[in-house]
Amino acid sequence: MSSRLELEYGWEILFDPSGRLSREEAANSMPWRAARAGLSWNVQFEDMRDYMGAAWYRITFELPTFLDTRHVLLKFGAVDYFCEVFLNGLTMGTHEGGYIPFSFEFRSAVLPGSNELMIRVIDPPMDETQNRALFPDMMYNEIPHGKQNWYVQNSGIWQGVRVELCPSVFIERLDITPGIDGEFAIDARLAGVGLTADFAAAARATRLQATVYDNNGRSVFECEQVLDGSQNVRIVGTIANWRPWSPDAPALYAVEVALQGAVQYRRRTRFGFRLFEARDGQLFLNGKPFYMIAALDQDFYPETVHTPTSVEFVRDMMIKAKKLGFNVLRCHLKVAHPVYLDVADEIGLLIWTELPSWSDCWFPSDHFSIMASVRAEKMFWEILIRDWNHPCIVIQTIMNESWGINLQDAEQRAWLRQNYDRVKGLLAPLGRLVVDNSACEGNFHIKSDLDDFHQYYSMPDQVEKWDQWLAELASRPAWTFSPYGDAERTGREPLVVSEFGNWGLPKLPAELPWWFHVSFGGREVTRPAGVLERFRNYGFGELFGDFNELAEETQWHQFISLKHEIESIRSHESIRGYVITGITDVHWEVNGVLDMWRNEKVYSEDLRRLQHSDLLICRPPRACFYGGERVEIPVLLSHYSDRDLRGAIVRWSADSGARGTFAIKMQVGPGTVTELGVISFELPQVEVATVERLEIELRLASGHRWTENEYELYLLPVARLGSDRSLQVSQDVNGLMKKLQQAGYSVDDSGEVLIAARFNESVAAHLEQGNPVILLIDSEDALPAEWPIHAKVRVGTELDGRWFSNYNWIRPEGLPFSEIAFGRILGFESKEVAPRHVLRGVEEADFGDVLSGITYGWLNQNSGLAVQAQVGSGKLLMTTYHFEQYGIDPYATHLLDAFVRYVTSDEFQPRLRLSPLVSVIPS
Repeated sequence: MSSRLELEYGWEILFDPSGRLSREEAANSMPWRAARAGLSWNVQFEDMRDYMGAAWYRITFELPTFLDTRHVLLKFGAVDYFCEVFLNGLTMGTHEGGYIPFSFEFRSAVLPGSNELMIRVIDPPMDETQNRALFPDMMYNEIPHGKQNWYVQNSGIWQGVRVELCPSVFIERLDITPGIDGEFAIDARLAGVGLTADFAAAARATRLQATVYDNNGRSVFECEQVLDGSQNVRIVGTIANWRPWSPDAPALYAVEVALQGAVQYRRRTRFGFRLFEARDGQLFLNGKPFYMIAALDQDFYPETVHTPTSVEFVRDMMIKAKKLGFNVLRCHLKVAHPVYLDVADEIGLLIWTELPSWSDCWFPSDHFSIMASVRAEKMFWEILIRDWNHPCIVIQTIMNESWGINLQDAEQRAWLRQNYDRVKGLLAPLGRLVVDNSACEGNFHIKSDLDDFHQYYSMPDQVEKWDQWLAELASRPAWTFSPYGDAERTGREPLVVSEFGNWGLPKLPAELPWWFHVSFGGREVTRPAGVLERFRNYGFGELFGDFNELAEETQWHQFISLKHEIESIRSHESIRGYVITGITDVHWEVNGVLDMWRNEKVYSEDLRRLQHSDLLICRPPRACFYGGERVEIPVLLSHYSDRDLRGAIVRWSADSGARGTFAIKMQVGPGTVTELGVISFELPQVEVATVERLEIELRLASGHRWTENEYELYLLPVARLGSDRSLQVSQDVNGLMKKLQQAGYSVDDSGEVLIAARFNESVAAHLEQGNPVILLIDSEDALPAEWPIHAKVRVGTELDGRWFSNYNWIRPEGLPFSEIAFGRILGFESKEVAPRHVLRGVEEADFGDVLSGITYGWLNQNSGLAVQAQVGSGKLLMTTYHFEQYGIDPYATHLLDAFVRYVTSDEFQPRLRLSPLVSVIPS
C-alpha cells in the first residue's frame, strides 16, 4: 500500500467576492478563517450559507523523507466546482467538475518537511449577471449542479483530500467486470514513470499477484504473472460455487492485487455477480421477476448538505429503507459520495443513478448548449470510471424531466438518442439499464430501457384523476414517447411510475435548524419559517394541541394517500415498479417516508406491510358506506416472491364480527396480478360515524402468515328521510332541488333556508330578512368583488396541492361536522365533495369562523372551505364543498344535511361580519 496523509483539519479559507485575487494577493489578505476540507463552505459558515463565487483554501502540512518514493499524489474526492492548485508557490494544475475525484502529481514541487498548499475554488453564482461578469466561461446554467439551488448550495472542497506517496510503478485503478457462471475479468491499470524505459524496466522486474476473497474472507481465486511493461494488465478467472449479489444476499467479493519484486504496492476493491435485465415488459434480477419498490433519494444531509454525516448515518438510513420494503433508491440528480455506494453494496440496495442537470425549473427548460452537453458527457465518463465496480448500480439516467434540453427541437432529440446509444454501449459490460429522459407531463422518451413517468396528484381530492392517469399509463399510451416520428420504442420497455408522493410534516426538535428559513424560490407555500406562529395564529392549537400532534395527523394522511397510490399501481400487471418521492424529507420539501434526520414517520410499520413482495389488495367499490349495506369487495394478489402459493389460505375479518376464508387452488405465476375472490358481508348498523376495519391475510399451506393488509371502511347512519325544515333553492346546481325533494325536504319559494351558488339580489334580500343562507360556491365570481373574502380556483395553481400537499381540516366538535367526523384531517371519506375552490382573504383573527379549512405545506396559504359570517340581519354559510353526489354518496348526503341543520340551530352564531352594503350580482 502507499503511504497516506489525510488533509481534513488545519485548513484556512479566504472568501474573494471580487473573484480577482491572485495567489500572492490572497496570501497577504485578511481575514482567513479556520475551515475543514470535506465539507461545503455553505454549512461551515453561517454568513456564507448562500455564498457562491471564489474562495481560497490553504494548509501547511509535513511530509517525511521520501524513502522509496517516486511519486507524490495529491488526491481530491470532489471540489465544487472549479479549482486551481498551487504547491509551495508553483502551479500544479486545474480541474473542472463538482462531483468526481481527480489528482495531481507534484513530486517535483513537494519538499521533505513543511509544504504550503493553496487552492483557488470557484463555484459560479446562480445570478446570471454576476456570473457573466466574473466567470463567463462557467455559466451556472451550463454546469451540472442538480438540485442544489432548490435547497442549499454545496460549494468548495466537499470530499476528502489526501497525499499519497507511491513507488515508481503503482496500480492506479482496478476494474472488475463480472460475467456469467462465476467468470470475471480484472483490468489493472498501472501508472508511474510513464511509457519509458524506466517504467518498462521496473515493470519487468515486478510480479503481479491477484487474490479474490469471498464474504467470509476465504480465498476463492489466486493468480500470479510477470509484468511485460504494459500499463494495462488483464486477468481472467472463474470462481467455483459463486454466489450472486442481491438484496436478500448481497454477496461481495474482495479483490486484492499486489505488486511484488522490484516494486511493492497493493490495491483492493470489491465487486459482485449481479444480472439486471429489462425484457418483454418485465424487470429481472438474476433471472427472476423483479418488482421495483423504490424511493427517490435526494441524498442531502441535515447539517452537511452533500457530504454524508458518517458511514453509520448512511448505513442506518439504508437499513431503515430495506426494513420498509424498499429494494431500490433512485439517487436523484446527484453523484453520490463513494460511501453511499459502498454501503449500498454491503447491505443490498439497488441504486438508480442520475446525471446532475445543468438546468431546472429555475431556468428555461430548453437551455441547451454545446458546453453543457460536453460537460455532461465528460462527467458521465468520469463517473463510469469511478463507479465501475459497484454491483448496486443497475440503472443510469441521462436527463430528468428534460431539464436542460428542448425536446421539441429535432437536433436536441437526436443528441439525446445518440447519448443513449453511447452510454448504453459503455455500460454494456456491466449490464446496467439506461434511461434517456425520466419523463413527466410535457416531455417524453426517445429511446430508453424503461418506459418511466412521473405524476403527482393530491389525495383524496384528485384521486379520480390519478386513477384515470394510471389506467392510461398501464395501457402503454403513445404520449410517453416522442410524437415526432423519431421514437425508437420497442413496446417491451417495462413500465414504471418513477415519481409520485405526498407531504407529511415532520415532528420538530426543540431548536429549529438553520435551513428552516430556506424555501423554494421564495414561494410562500414552501416556507417552513414561522410555522409555529402560523400554528398559533390560525388557531390550530385548538384542534391539535401542539404542532407535533398535527404533524402526526399529516403523516397519517400522507400514508393513506401513499396506500391508495401503491395499491392502485400494483393492481396493474403491466406496471413493474414505482418510486415514491422520497425516502427522506429535504429541508422544506417534506415528502419523505423518513424525516430529514432519518427518523421514521408514524406509519412505518404499516408501510412495511404494504411494500411486501406479495401484496393482497382489496378494491372496495367506494370509501364511505351506509350502515347495514351489503358490500362486495374483490381481492387481488400482486405476486412477486418465489413462494409457491398453491394451497395457501386467504383469511379476512371485520370489526363487526364478519369473517371468511378462501383457498388458492391454482398456480399463481410470479410477476402476475390475480383476482383471488370476493369478500361479501353486511356492514353493521351504526348511529354515529364509525370506522369498520377490515383485516386480510394470506397464510401459506404450512400455516405461516406470509402477507397481510387492512382497510378502513367509513360508515354513516342511513340518511333520515323527511324533514321539518323547508328550503329554497336558487340557481339550481346539478339538479340539487330534485335531489333534496327526494330526500324529503320541502322545497319552495317560502323556505326558511336559501341554498344558492352565487351571492345575488335574492340572497341579499333573504339575508336582510334575517334568514340563513348556504352558498355552494363553485366559481371565482360567486362573491361580491368588494368583500375581502373571495373564491379562488385550485386547478392549475399551487392551491391544487399536487406537489405541496394540502390538508383539508374540520372542527369535529359540534355542528356541522360532529355527526360525520372520522378525524380532524379529511381522508378518502370526503373524496366525493373535495373542493375545487378555496375561500381566500379570511384574516387570522377571524379563523374561528372557519368551520372547515385547507392548509398547504408548512401551514401556508390558509384558506376556508366552509366559512360562516353575519351579513346584515342574516347569517351566511359559504362553502366550496360540492354536492353532485348528494343522495348517492353517504358523506356528501350527510354533509349537506348537516349544513342545513347547523344553519337552523342555535349553534350558528358567526362573529365575522361582512357588510351587506355592496353591489350584488344580479339574480
